[in-house]
Amino acid sequence: MEKEKPFIYIDTNFSYDEALMLDMAFRSFSFEIVGISTVGSKMSAKAAGENILGLNEKYDLFLPIIAGNYESIKGKSLTDKDDRVFFEARKDYLEDIPVEDGLYEIASDCGALDILTTGPLTNIAKALQKHEDLENYISHIFISGGSIRDIEENFRKDPEAIDIILNTSIDLFILPQEIGEEIDISKAIDGEAGNDEIIKAIEELDKDKSLVRASLLLYLMESPEAFIFDEAGFKVDKEEDRGRLLRSTSRKKNYLVNRVNEESFLTYVRAKLC
Repeated sequence: MEKEKPFIYIDTNFSYDEALMLDMAFRSFSFEIVGISTVGSKMSAKAAGENILGLNEKYDLFLPIIAGNYESIKGKSLTDKDDRVFFEARKDYLEDIPVEDGLYEIASDCGALDILTTGPLTNIAKALQKHEDLENYISHIFISGGSIRDIEENFRKDPEAIDIILNTSIDLFILPQEIGEEIDISKAIDGEAGNDEIIKAIEELDKDKSLVRASLLLYLMESPEAFIFDEAGFKVDKEEDRGRLLRSTSRKKNYLVNRVNEESFLTYVRAKLC
């Protein structure tokens, strides 16, 4: 009997690494993407959603895409406001529904949902606050961000949101910012067939940043056996070191990545882009 594909929901923006991750995810046959939401980060949530709609159309995928929050739980702006359009949508439109309700409808319909999230966790936290039983429909959340050693941007922008999620019963896999910093992903994308348009967009989005983080999170979701984890309870500092990830003996244990097999990751990227 063939194993059922997991249902995947992506909560993201449209920076350099997120654009590459989405292009790779749209090529995958090992899971079913059931929805995408955007959160303010490098771009506004609306601009990121419009770019994802355009990229989505290139694969003839017509997924529900919702522009989500542009302010944190505390009402602070999340957006750096780079609103360039790289992929113009011509056939489809952003969903006209609050992101909290859209996520709840998709999760309850699926029954068991995995979430991959690459930006501030505001959308997911607000959905959990609004719909108390949403937690029952989420199996795992794969999170890009956070650090024990430093203060990472996603967690700094909305520490209240990540702390809400850390305090749930959902199994969390956290990919901290320092993992993969030394990986040169250009070894995997140079010379590959891939999508020339996405490579051009990536080069224009930000020439000085690593392309690793979001695509490494996608790899974590698909191949957790390639990673080594610290298993511990965590909370987040909301005061002096705002956004720093802290160990906590009073919280449920989750999984913090501390190592990845670099060669297997680069092989994975090459396979996705060929």
